[in-house]
Amino acid sequence: SRSRSLIPKSSYYFGPPPPGSAYGTSPIGQIGLHHPREIIRVERDYTGGELIQFAPIYPLELEGRITPTQFLESINSINELLISAHSFRHAMIDNFFSVFTLQISAVLFETHYDREMKRLQQLFDELNTDLYNPSGLNLLWPRKVAFLFVSFQIFHARGSSLAR
Repeated sequence: SRSRSLIPKSSYYFGPPPPGSAYGTSPIGQIGLHHPREIIRVERDYTGGELIQFAPIYPLELEGRITPTQFLESINSINELLISAHSFRHAMIDNFFSVFTLQISAVLFETHYDREMKRLQQLFDELNTDLYNPSGLNLLWPRKVAFLFVSFQIFHARGSSLAR
């Protein structure tokens, strides 16, 4: 049988955890110090068209670490900020001011999109600090992968002495 790599590669969530996954294993590692046990992805939800939002499908690997309700609430909060950031009305207003002021407004004022991305980054930091890190999970910033998916790093189980 194939041995597990020490550095996990993320993959899309398609169903129950495969054999050799970190699901149901004993806790090891510390966030920010060790490599994660596993990385899972929550992919984009294209049911709303090209609107950027993530699928609210609860991965089984998170079972026993966070509840499905906590997962759903955090994904919905992320999706709300993404929908607001990509508002057509705000984009039109920002573009109008950019053209009207010959791009000087970009120096003087922050766009609605940039403000919402800052709020989203703060939300990710809060979710990690308050919910995910104490449970042995780490939510990765999806802007680095063009918002194609959200990655969860799995480190150790809830209540472990290794938590930060």
